[in-house]
Amino acid sequence: MKLYKSVEDFYLSHFYLVIPLAIILLSCVGRFAVYYITLKGMSLFNFTQMLLCVAGAMFYLTSILGQMPRKTSFVFLFYGLLLELLLLAFNLLF
Repeated sequence: MKLYKSVEDFYLSHFYLVIPLAIILLSCVGRFAVYYITLKGMSLFNFTQMLLCVAGAMFYLTSILGQMPRKTSFVFLFYGLLLELLLLAFNLLF
């Protein structure tokens, strides 16, 4: 919890500097996750995984473009990145 709070404090204090970094990070992790998902073929399960991966990144982009509060955009960034990393790990391991 201490790590989460320190990352959140850094994000909130350097908000405008972190936005491009966060977009690039979410795009790269999402791209790798979608790549490994599509390697397994296109089934309904894989399509659902791709939908979740894209939605995770889009929630953050929507929060930034919609000028939502900074804490809300951090929550979307954190959970979007967590979702994409879980999908990437799942597809690399199984």
